[in-house]
Amino acid sequence: MLALAGVVSKLLGALYRIPLYPLLGAEGMGLFQMAYPIYALILVLSTTGINIAVSKLVAERVARGDGRGVWSVFRTSLILLAALGLFFSAALFTGAGYIATTVTRDPRAYLSIAAIAPAILFVAVMSAYRGLFQGMQMMTPTAVSQIVEQIVRVGTMMALAYVLLPGGVEYAAAGASFGAVTGAVAGLIYLLFVFNRGRREVFSLPTVSGLGYDAFETARQIIAMAIPVSIASGVLGIIQLVDMAVVPARLQASGIAPELATSLYGQLSGGALPLMNLPTIFTAALQVSLVPSVSEAAAIGDGLLITTRSRTALRMTFILMLPAMAGLYLLARPIPALLYGDPEVGTSLSALASGVLFLAVQQVTSGILQGMGLMSVPVRNLLWGAAVKFGLTWALTSIPALGIKGAAYGTSAGFLVAAVLNMFTLVSILGHDIVDVPGMFVKPGISTAVMGVTVVALHRWLAILSGRESVATLLAIFAGITTYIVTLILTGGMTSRDFEIIPRVGSSMAEFLVRLGLIGK
Repeated sequence: MLALAGVVSKLLGALYRIPLYPLLGAEGMGLFQMAYPIYALILVLSTTGINIAVSKLVAERVARGDGRGVWSVFRTSLILLAALGLFFSAALFTGAGYIATTVTRDPRAYLSIAAIAPAILFVAVMSAYRGLFQGMQMMTPTAVSQIVEQIVRVGTMMALAYVLLPGGVEYAAAGASFGAVTGAVAGLIYLLFVFNRGRREVFSLPTVSGLGYDAFETARQIIAMAIPVSIASGVLGIIQLVDMAVVPARLQASGIAPELATSLYGQLSGGALPLMNLPTIFTAALQVSLVPSVSEAAAIGDGLLITTRSRTALRMTFILMLPAMAGLYLLARPIPALLYGDPEVGTSLSALASGVLFLAVQQVTSGILQGMGLMSVPVRNLLWGAAVKFGLTWALTSIPALGIKGAAYGTSAGFLVAAVLNMFTLVSILGHDIVDVPGMFVKPGISTAVMGVTVVALHRWLAILSGRESVATLLAIFAGITTYIVTLILTGGMTSRDFEIIPRVGSSMAEFLVRLGLIGK
């Protein structure tokens, strides 16, 4: 349920930018993106770790049948998170002016930062309820609340951005930022409804006699567990924050005007990065499923099963991400022109395209390592990647010949470093058997090359024939996907087991293709 909700939420979070970008423009998206990374990082550092710690402590007390302990953990976490949420909301709201002028270097970002600040309080309180339900093994409330939060958030963003746009792009960006507040309120209201409706069931566990609970000790346990998880979860947020602070400043240092620097940053963060992240929705879900899958194999000491599952996951990653990387590179300008009405986003997207594969490999290998109990290794490797990304972004962005592409190259290089370090660790532990050269590189590589030639030739021909760039782009994408799948089947890059994982129709498709002799069992 949580994985499914995560996929739905990320799809909504990625797709809303398609109508929002033309509405706000590159400059407005830049102002919006100057607020969101700060908000996201504060949330990760203040709530994510506590949420996981609460669910773990609640689960332990549920296992003992200790209803009093469950209530103690929940009540302590609720007070702790409410206090943290109130503090960070107030701090971000009062410091919005300083951040806008000193960090983002654009005073207009003040409105967006101030508008998003109250959301921290509501999300923090919501995290306490989510931790309780997850600890009780009740995943549906958390999953549904995530979807409710995202739907209301996106609806508010679009409505307020449209209504406030006549007042100026900074007001429209602030309206879009305020969507995080209404979304959080909606998600919290839903959780409160579920909690009050099932309150007796939640706390119907018997109280273990003789157990006393010190609120300060419970808070200490929660914080002790939360700190390492929060640090791990905050690395990607820090990377976004680095971009927000460094990219506009370095662009201005190269002689670009502040307004143009904000627009270029908006093209990168609000246009190109979401397109890079869109294909990795599938590998993010794969990462979630790998942790328990590999953990199960590790628990029974089955090293062969760990290797088999790791090799399969990596093969599927390359099968999915090689064509995605090539497609984004070859159609770097037509795709954002189709979706955003701004082909200039392609400048950043072409440099980010390789990052699709590197990010996907980093995600999947992190899931494998975490499933093996090596929780700190992916974090350490991602920190090394972040350091490389920061150094390259600082150096390359101020070079006039590169400009915003320098920041994009830095991002791709950072994920490359993290992915390579993760793979090196896995190979050193599991051996070279996890690397399926034909299945990961040769067959998908040949299929991607055939797809690339088809896409480029067909796009050019259709653009001339129809005179409509949007039609040419859509048909070229469809033809590319079809060509890739057919070529992959013909080269033996897919087996019946690959089709069988497709819900409902997969088994029938696999049986049909096996009968035709196109794929093997």
